[in-house]
Amino acid sequence: MARNKRVKIAVLAGDGIGPEITAATTRVLRAAASKARLPVALRSALIGWVPYKRLKTTLPDATLAAMRDCDGWIVGPTYAGEYPKDDPYRGHPNGFIRRNFKLFANVRPVEAWPQLDPLIEDLRITVLRENTEGFYPDRNLAWGYGEFKPREDVALSLRVITAEACRRFAQFAFEYAEATGERRLAVVHKRTALPQTEGVFIGAFEALRSRFRRVSFELVRIDTFSSSFPRDPGRYRLVATTNLFGDILSDQASGLAGGVGLAPSLNAGHDHAMAQAVHGTAPDIAGKGKANPAALILSTALLLRWIYQRRRNQACKDAAALMEQGVRAAIAAGTVTPDLGGDASTTAFANAVISSCKKA
Repeated sequence: MARNKRVKIAVLAGDGIGPEITAATTRVLRAAASKARLPVALRSALIGWVPYKRLKTTLPDATLAAMRDCDGWIVGPTYAGEYPKDDPYRGHPNGFIRRNFKLFANVRPVEAWPQLDPLIEDLRITVLRENTEGFYPDRNLAWGYGEFKPREDVALSLRVITAEACRRFAQFAFEYAEATGERRLAVVHKRTALPQTEGVFIGAFEALRSRFRRVSFELVRIDTFSSSFPRDPGRYRLVATTNLFGDILSDQASGLAGGVGLAPSLNAGHDHAMAQAVHGTAPDIAGKGKANPAALILSTALLLRWIYQRRRNQACKDAAALMEQGVRAAIAAGTVTPDLGGDASTTAFANAVISSCKKA
C-alpha cells in the first residue's frame, strides 16, 4: 500500500471570495498533509476574470496544461454567465472543464449542522449526480447549447443520455457505495414520463447488479422521492440520479439541512477530480475577510479521499480525516464566521482548523 507518494494539486482561486477561501483551504491542506506525512505539491493556475482581463479568456492554455499535469484540483467559485460574450469558453469555464476532463460524477454529501438551524436535525445524505449529459444545455453537446428556438414562439430542449455515460456513472455509484460502507443505493428516475432515456440510465445499474452484490439498489421515482424524503430522511443515505434531478435533489437536501454554506462537492472522473464548494462567489463580502472556507476545505477532503480510493495512498485518507475533524472541531468550539452567527475571520477560522489538525 503506497503511503508517501507525492500528490500534485492545481489551485484555481476563481472570483469573488474565491481567492480568500482557496488561500485558507491550501493552508489547512498543508497542515493536514504535514501531520499525515503526505507530500503535497500545489500549483497555482488562473481561471475567471483575472485571466480574462489579461488574456481575453477565462481558462488559459497554461491553466489547462497545469491541470493535466496534476492529480486533482481545488477550484474556487466562478461566475456563471457574467463573463463577456467573446470569452472562448462562452462564459462557462467549469462546463468546459467537466467535458474536457470527463468529470462524469458529481458527489454532494449533505449533512445537517446545528449552526445552520436545520429543518431536519439528523439529516445525512449523499447525492451522486451524472455530470455530463441530461437536461443541461452547457454539457450535453460538444459545443453550444442543447436548447434552440426554430421560431420566436417555440423553444426546444434536448436531453442527451448515452449508454456509455450511464455505465461509467453506475459503476462509480456502486464503487462509491462499497468504499463508503453504504449497503443501499436509491436510483432516482422518472421512467414513466421519459421511458427511453430513463430506460438507458436504469439499465446501466441493472446490468451491474451482479458485480456488486453487497450493495442493494432500489428504483425510486423522482416525485415519490421528493415527497417522502422530508418525512422519512433516514430511509435514504445514498442516491444516484441524472444531471438535472441531481442538481435539484441536492439543493432540496441542502435546504432541509440549513443551506449550502457548508456543503462540499466533488466532480470526479477516471483520471482527475475537482474539489469545488456548492456555494457561489458572494461578491458582496469579497475582500472583507468574512468568507467561510469550510465548504471548500471539506470539498478538498473529498478530493483526497478520491485519490485514496484510486491509489490506496493511506496518507491521503488520513489527511482527509484530519481536515474534516478540524472543521468540526473549529465550529463546535465556536470559532465561526459571520454566516454562522459568529465574528471569526476567514483567517481565524482556518487557524482554528489548523490548530485542531496539529493536535490530532
